[in-house]
Amino acid sequence: MIACPACGYENAASSHFCRHCGATLQQPSPAPAATPPSTTLAPTPTAMPAVSAMPIPAADAELQAQLITTPAAVGEGVPTPLDTAEPPAHPTQPLVAPPELEHGDQVLVPGTKVGEYTIIELREEQAGQRVYRAEAPANVCQQCGTRSNEPGAHFCEECGAELLPHDVLLYERASSNSAETSGPWRLIDLPDEPVRSLLPPATVFEANGRRYLVAEEHVPGYQSLAELLASRGETPQQPAALDENDALPLALQLAHLIEFLHRNETALGDLSLAQLLIGPKQVLRLRDATDLQSLNEERRKADLTQLARTLEDLTRTPRPTIRLDAEAVDAPPRPSLDNVISQGRMGALPDAAAWVTALEAVATSHQAVQALQTQVGARTDVGMHRELNEDSLLVEEARLGLTDQLVNAGVYVVADGMGGHESGEVASRLAVLAISQTVSAQLAQLAADTTGGVTDDKLNDIVLKAAEAANQAVFQESQRRHNDMGTTLTFALVVGDRCMIGNVGDSRTYLLHEGKLQRITKDHSLVMRLVEVGQISEDEIYTHPHRNAILRSLGEKLQVEVDTFPLRLQPGDALLMCSDGEWEMVRNPRINEVLTATADPQAAVEQLIAEANQNGGEDNITAVLVRFAPVAKRVASA
Repeated sequence: MIACPACGYENAASSHFCRHCGATLQQPSPAPAATPPSTTLAPTPTAMPAVSAMPIPAADAELQAQLITTPAAVGEGVPTPLDTAEPPAHPTQPLVAPPELEHGDQVLVPGTKVGEYTIIELREEQAGQRVYRAEAPANVCQQCGTRSNEPGAHFCEECGAELLPHDVLLYERASSNSAETSGPWRLIDLPDEPVRSLLPPATVFEANGRRYLVAEEHVPGYQSLAELLASRGETPQQPAALDENDALPLALQLAHLIEFLHRNETALGDLSLAQLLIGPKQVLRLRDATDLQSLNEERRKADLTQLARTLEDLTRTPRPTIRLDAEAVDAPPRPSLDNVISQGRMGALPDAAAWVTALEAVATSHQAVQALQTQVGARTDVGMHRELNEDSLLVEEARLGLTDQLVNAGVYVVADGMGGHESGEVASRLAVLAISQTVSAQLAQLAADTTGGVTDDKLNDIVLKAAEAANQAVFQESQRRHNDMGTTLTFALVVGDRCMIGNVGDSRTYLLHEGKLQRITKDHSLVMRLVEVGQISEDEIYTHPHRNAILRSLGEKLQVEVDTFPLRLQPGDALLMCSDGEWEMVRNPRINEVLTATADPQAAVEQLIAEANQNGGEDNITAVLVRFAPVAKRVASA
């Protein structure tokens, strides 16, 4: 038995999740044991977190919203079907065959019991097969198909999903039916590889000369990809599109799935966005398996064509007609999802394995850090009404030696001190000094660590350590002086094209990408909270009497909560870090105009600060602007 660390409930030794509360159980290391036979064809849900019954939980909905709205971590932790943990030693429990029925070949009427399932209605009947809607008992998991043997269990011991009564589809056909196996029946003979988890779970049993296949009608915690994109688009007719960073993990999953099916002589059929369900951590699941058929050449080509079209729909990739010269034909294409889709459209990827290889090459290129050139402009100004400048800034850049190249590395900081004379300016200075010391030490360790490369997780860890050190420095000095000094903080840590933003308070970091300004950070202020709850409009932030009320700052407490935001920078992008003295006096559209029209970063910063003073200069004004450009290629000397 395994005692649950959360509630103390005694679970079977084979359980992976507590049957009473759903908490994860720590498995001992058992001796290898023989695996008993099972008629349950559900895959081991090794990549699936615990989910509840419909509707979609708020946490899952938030993850799905981030898929569309938040830049993803590129090239690391890509959730493909192959990134799974070791399968549990204990297989799912087999469904016990029901007793002999008396109905023979009659249509089952509502209320008829077939084993543990209760018939609700006949859905359809054709080609010697009937499909019923039936009610499944609560001890059969809707998520993974596992059947619990313990009465009163509340959560699945295999995947942690809540156990509730739910409807399923019950496929019925004669056991002697020798017709070609198609639809969900083809799931029976597929091997239990990790990629199998992208297909619906299915359970089979026989009774009274009839064969039954149980398929889930709904998957809890998942949403149609078509519906999700439509809900995030400008209009239902103009659904949102995923950028390459978010679409690539999905493309890899689909390519692996088709390769798996083709290797097992099965054609996929329908692969439209409506057929695809998206769940937590960007894990896909096929809505149903009704289109599965035996593989032939025509169906193989149709699956590959469908894959290309689905990825085009997912990314809204145009299909341009272009003229190719000899140089363009000979040049190897840049590894990108768009180019892979183009190759597939033109027939250059002859099978699913070629798709997998091409997409994995794109993923590999995403993992490699690309060096960029930087230009920086920075300035701080006291403003028109303050006697003391309590803002501080920091710009530190270096060349970081990675495994096979030197790349740009830098930290760019703006801190807006609070507390008055000998308080605010001290707090902001202490914060930037602590960040400088922490980041320098951490980057040296990053360069020395040759394992794993530069990942968002590593940069996130550095940012959190730096912010924690800054908070400690300000808090300790505040305690020593017995005052309430504090400071806001916004900063960018950049290594090559990887960037991690850290933020506390109402100083801001903006990204300028393709000429459009986007605020990355979220203000920790009273007025922003009022905007979020709908009490004021965002325009009222600039004139509200409590616009200077900060809800989070460094030095206020021993521990501070820090927001972090990963970005993947591209040549032509720019980052602007600024205090509220800048963005309150110069609105976002005008900032966008200045950054777009003024190429020199120092000139742009000077203009922004000058306009902030012209518009009132009510507070200290600080801005740091970093522009990114491609690294110039060296020309070999004669």
